[in-house]
Amino acid sequence: MMRRLIAAAVLLGLVVAARPAGAITQLEEAGRAAASIGLNIFYVPAKAVVALVGLVTGGFVGVATGGDERASYAILVPTTSGTWFVTPDQVDGSKPIEFFGSDYSDRPSEMGLSEPGRSSYEATYAM
Repeated sequence: MMRRLIAAAVLLGLVVAARPAGAITQLEEAGRAAASIGLNIFYVPAKAVVALVGLVTGGFVGVATGGDERASYAILVPTTSGTWFVTPDQVDGSKPIEFFGSDYSDRPSEMGLSEPGRSSYEATYAM
């Protein structure tokens, strides 16, 4: 009788504790949220300093090169774009943290040729 009671308790515990392999608990989600808040306390000011230095440097490079937009853009984009806030998805590694942005105009667009707005994207390259 005692063995059946113990076996039933163990089985009940396994059934109650069972969850899908990819599922996370509320406690785990709260921990990731708290970690992202803690990381943002240091990350956001560092990103802001880099962006400010990039804005000043990019402006200086633009003036020093006689208004060459690509030279200025090569400094402005990496320093001012990218990830500005760390999210819980980035804490668990499901999304990347991109401190320096990487959206350069010489990279081909992900837009299809027939999508609306494609002609305006190509217009910036007409010379």
